Amino acid sequence: RCLRNSTGGLPGDTAEESDSLPVVSGGGSIGGSLGGRKRTPVEFLKHRSVQAIVVNNFTFHYAFYIVMNWLPSYFDSVLHAPLQSVGIIKTIPYLTMFLTSNAGAWVGDRVIKTRGVPVAAGRKFVNSCGFVATACMLCLMPAASNVTSGLLATTLALGSAGFARGGFSVNHMDIAPAHAGVIMGISNTAGTLSGVIGVSITGYILSIWGSESKGGWYVSFVLAAALCVAGAMVFVRHAKGSPQF
Repeated sequence: RCLRNSTGGLPGDTAEESDSLPVVSGGGSIGGSLGGRKRTPVEFLKHRSVQAIVVNNFTFHYAFYIVMNWLPSYFDSVLHAPLQSVGIIKTIPYLTMFLTSNAGAWVGDRVIKTRGVPVAAGRKFVNSCGFVATACMLCLMPAASNVTSGLLATTLALGSAGFARGGFSVNHMDIAPAHAGVIMGISNTAGTLSGVIGVSITGYILSIWGSESKGGWYVSFVLAAALCVAGAMVFVRHAKGSPQF
């Protein structure tokens, strides 16, 4: 594998970062191996680049699960319209997320291949744009005054989150082509846990403030927004674009 020095990356990039996409040469196994020695999940987790992926998977799913699970209550309490009353248009946020998830990966690869941007910088660019936009939309959701504005804010929030997946969600292929499945499993575990944690915390906050009060919704969504921005910062600082294992 050929590596070429580069100084055009975002903070956290090094001169050894690869400026081309990785070639997958194996599927890996649970625990992984390198040079005949098996690696445990804990060993992978000790690496900052893996931690960056795990943290962003956590923050992504935290935001996604609280929106998805509390959307009916959000429509009832904030928009004063039962979710079922809006019909099929309630699927728009999820369809948008599906499209932007693919678009984020395409944009990232396009920037890397056609602009000569290092892999790490390309992933960080897509990840940062997606999560910052998600944070902004989450903060706007409680301010919505009708179904149209609420549905628009929700759609843009989930759409932006989907776009961010073109950063952290494909980065395991960059840093560990032969062990990508192991790292994906680790990060998805964190994502699943965040769903349990996020939904529970949101329920607790709303029980204190009252679901009819916008204060509780602001606290809940701003917390999710803060986590998205924090995750993006971690990714900018520690994500890598070249094989680490």
